[in-house]
Amino acid sequence: MKSNEYYISTPDAILKLFKINLSENKAFKDLVYPLVRSKNFLKIKREQMAINSNKSHILISNESLIKIYNAVLLQGFFADTKRIKDIFMSQAKRKESAEFLDLVVSGRQSILAIEIQSKELTSLIAKLRSKEFDLCNEKLPNPFKELPQLSLNGITSVMQTLLAQSALLTQDESMMIHFFNNDLEKAYASSSLLTSNHPTLFAYQTHIKQKYNEAIEFDNLLDNLLK
Repeated sequence: MKSNEYYISTPDAILKLFKINLSENKAFKDLVYPLVRSKNFLKIKREQMAINSNKSHILISNESLIKIYNAVLLQGFFADTKRIKDIFMSQAKRKESAEFLDLVVSGRQSILAIEIQSKELTSLIAKLRSKEFDLCNEKLPNPFKELPQLSLNGITSVMQTLLAQSALLTQDESMMIHFFNNDLEKAYASSSLLTSNHPTLFAYQTHIKQKYNEAIEFDNLLDNLLK
């Protein structure tokens, strides 16, 4: 172990970074721990709770504190742990996420009880788009006055909040949200009604239609093989 390296418990890390007590916020805790436990994501170690105990504390290296900070902020938009990891690992996924936030979230001051600070959101989107920004070692701006994970009972991300407001969304917003929620059928239905000539939306419309048609062709192939 390096001499300048130390480890901190997960609750202490969240308290230090966000001033939030995990023991008092079960829904938030249930989102944080999958990130912490996720294989090959953070630098962690396990410390046995007591002699002859099978349970252990998960300790996070100080080297990973900025990474968990950024992951928790991104989780406020996208609750899915795999998507968060993909944003850290793939420049293409970072770009996708930035496009989603720019097209669907940017310009909104609030989404239900979630207050969004537009200046910080604009900066966050710009940093996600930048290839030079290091998500593991540089903090993203925090666009939330209160984390979505804490704002609403049972709804823990901006994505889920927008889905709950689906009747109020435009077709382009619906298409993007359903696509990012991995609901290809609903994304395709919205894409078929899209009239915008925005180049990014048109690119997603084309991509979604292609993916949907490929899925239909594959299903038809399976049906024929099983006859």
